[in-house]
Amino acid sequence: MGFNEKNGEDNRWRIYILPYLGVNRPSYCQISKTSNLKTIIHALQLASDLISSLHIMARITIVGSGIIGLAIAAQLSRHHEITIIARNIPGDDPSIEWASPWAGASFVAGYCSEPRERMMQRDAFRELWRIANSFPESSVKKIPMEKFFDEERTADDLWFSDYVPNFRFLPKDQLPRGAKVGITYTTVVLNPNIFLPWLKQKLENSGVKFKRMNLGSLADASHLGHDVLINATGAGPKYLDDVKDETMELLKGQVMVVKSDYQKHLMRDNGKDYTYVIPRLDGTVILGGIRDPDVLNTAVDIEVDKDIVRRVSQYLPGGFSGDLSSYDLVGHNIGIRPYRSSGMRIEKEVKGGQHIVHAYGINGGGYIFGFGVAREAAKLVDEFLFPSGKAHL
Repeated sequence: MGFNEKNGEDNRWRIYILPYLGVNRPSYCQISKTSNLKTIIHALQLASDLISSLHIMARITIVGSGIIGLAIAAQLSRHHEITIIARNIPGDDPSIEWASPWAGASFVAGYCSEPRERMMQRDAFRELWRIANSFPESSVKKIPMEKFFDEERTADDLWFSDYVPNFRFLPKDQLPRGAKVGITYTTVVLNPNIFLPWLKQKLENSGVKFKRMNLGSLADASHLGHDVLINATGAGPKYLDDVKDETMELLKGQVMVVKSDYQKHLMRDNGKDYTYVIPRLDGTVILGGIRDPDVLNTAVDIEVDKDIVRRVSQYLPGGFSGDLSSYDLVGHNIGIRPYRSSGMRIEKEVKGGQHIVHAYGINGGGYIFGFGVAREAAKLVDEFLFPSGKAHL
């Protein structure tokens, strides 16, 4: 049973629990066409147990309103009282203080080897695909993608080939010079400046509250009286006094936004950096990119622009010019991205009397892993709220 392109789900039957309570995280019992009556009755009994266990509303505070914080709020049960606190909130004037609004925000599959991370990526893709099908106003749109590699790829490198729609290898005569492997599949892109405010509005409509607050530590939030605190602060763990994650670093990105009706997502991976074309499907295209540790200098670097168009012209198909002056430049996106050398931190901790779920270290993959990270974080919240495991279906 594989991925269903139409609705973004796998082809198995599920009994969804508590839809009338507004639970939008998939608390479900999964059955197949061959499930017997006993299995179905057991599933309904579990549903009844869950209903009886949810008579107490939990108070949950999420620190951070980037894509990870918003996605977690979207996955948590509306039966909880959820508050998102953050320094920067979707809809604010542009600020380099947070990364989510500046992202290229396309879904590029791969780049993980752990089963848990692969599951999170699959879950995230399915949710974005569902949004693309159901909410065109969100800016999430489907788009064909071509990706090229300068080194041979193994089957394990391309583990995602069984879930992204329309995956196939490109013929050798369609590869740009120097590329050894080319693949194509259908993916999604979005515009963060539309998507983040849209998701915020959806959350507010369902009862989630937003509060502007700047924390020096997670302990600074303890007076809010929550049952669970979720740390989705992006780069924050580098600075929070009671976290001080020494594996956190910052990287600067600079991309060009140009006018173009080009409608294919292109990317080249040479093992050191990435060259890409990301259409927003709104008459603009993003050309990138770089990773620069010089985060103190946030001015536009014209030499970076020249290098980007050179690489886009030489390394990718599509007939893009290598002459910077030939582009109708709309502007630049310069953002500071958090990077955690030790990888994602999705785990729970009890510290300073607070039940804390950490959800950070996604390393530029916020939109690629976001809704999958959110599901994992929601499970950890449940482990705090239901330590007996009664609510786990």
